[in-house]
Amino acid sequence: MAKKHLILLLVAVMVLSTITGCQPQSETPVGADEGSEKTDLVIAIKADVNTLHPTDHRTTAEMDIVTQIYDTLYKVSWEGKDPEPRLATHYEIGEDGKTYTFYLRKDATFHDGTPVKASDVVFSAKLYQESIYQNAMVAGMESVEALDEYTVVFKTSTVYAPFLQSIMGIHVASEAYYNSVDADTFANRPIGSGPYKFVDREVGSKILLEAHEDYYLGAPPIKNVTYRVIPDDTTIAVGLQTGEIDFAAIAPSIYATLKGQKGVEIDEYPMSRFGFISVSHEKYPYNQTKFRQALAYAIDRQKMVDVALDGLGSVNSNIISPLRFGYSDDLPEYTYDPDKAKALLAECGIETPYDLGVMYISEAFTDHAQIVQSDLEAVGLTCTIEMLEANAYYGKLLGGECGLTVLEMTLEGDTHQYSLAFMPQYIGGANNARYSNDQVSQWFNDALAAIDKDERFEIYNKIFRKVQEDAVYIVLYNTLGLYGRSSDLKVPEFELEGRYFISEFSWQ
Repeated sequence: MAKKHLILLLVAVMVLSTITGCQPQSETPVGADEGSEKTDLVIAIKADVNTLHPTDHRTTAEMDIVTQIYDTLYKVSWEGKDPEPRLATHYEIGEDGKTYTFYLRKDATFHDGTPVKASDVVFSAKLYQESIYQNAMVAGMESVEALDEYTVVFKTSTVYAPFLQSIMGIHVASEAYYNSVDADTFANRPIGSGPYKFVDREVGSKILLEAHEDYYLGAPPIKNVTYRVIPDDTTIAVGLQTGEIDFAAIAPSIYATLKGQKGVEIDEYPMSRFGFISVSHEKYPYNQTKFRQALAYAIDRQKMVDVALDGLGSVNSNIISPLRFGYSDDLPEYTYDPDKAKALLAECGIETPYDLGVMYISEAFTDHAQIVQSDLEAVGLTCTIEMLEANAYYGKLLGGECGLTVLEMTLEGDTHQYSLAFMPQYIGGANNARYSNDQVSQWFNDALAAIDKDERFEIYNKIFRKVQEDAVYIVLYNTLGLYGRSSDLKVPEFELEGRYFISEFSWQ
């Protein structure tokens, strides 16, 4: 057995060497001369990004990189922890509870040297309004205007307390840069005002960032960052052990391999990110409530957590996590009940065996898909798994070509972010189910207008009860955020949903 493990390790090392060892000498980061203090950082990501647009990002990797490039009005952290000033020095809330005035610092610049102005904040907020991916960040905004070069006023249509936290976290982009380049350049060669500048990208291989030396909070200690695309988990594990990778979000499958390894630390954080089966409500038989309920009863969630997550997650059939506002213990649950699933299939006229066709999946979810395939077969439903490269997969998913699929999603920020998964204007974005229900949409709008926190909670409770009863999504579990890093790399406690800021990293 030990010999077999050694052979696997050698194979993985060879794969990693193929990825990292044949790069030209010019790739050595500036400032990382031999013998000098280490200032570079290599981060592994499992899939390449499709965009670095400040408001149209949709994957975790895209969000992580955009966070380093674009700055926000405030840095928002865990509930109960005060937001920290960033582009804004302070703010005021009007007596009407619907007016928010932000005062910008005057020493912040974009990466091209131009100052960050109030007009850029106005432009960025309107860019969010147009986004089908991140629109909920400005939900409730009635207007936004610049009073002068460094003063911005937001107004909401109603008193909505969570608006403040949401608007604090919008990425501020340069209006002048947007107007000077085409849409593709703006999205793929970003210019922000954050601690790191975009340098270059090799599609399918790597993304390079460098420190913004004129950053108003001071030049970050990490000077050069390479995001390297490495789809294989074993290769990531070996890279962390050999030091060729310094930091990475890791899969549960390599947790045991890395835990306790010399030179490697693992950080664990609870998350509200959820794994789920998404079905298209535009396609038969997924447009039938009883059929979706049958799917929800057919899946053994504990097996999914134990096998696909190596036990590093928690069973949850509700889309809302216990960590989030709006969750309650009395929400209905779907348990593993194959007999109930078979009865519901019979009630909606499905004669088994019944072929569901192709289940498209991203390559990261092979184990998940095989469990789903097996559990569905046990109740008389068959499907064929077709694995796709991540961007090809998302193209099919967002284009409505997936009848049945399995994936994970994080809806960060206030609970209103969950509207992205249910309101019809987000079909083609986070509304993977292509779901539309006028009552649910109205409840989300009612929640925006609810002044009282308890009233807002009750509205959310109605929403999550309804979408659970209708099995809009077949939710399986909540994940545990896992990050592997060099033990010489010092990182602070991660923020909301595992969000990290490289400017706060340093080598010890």
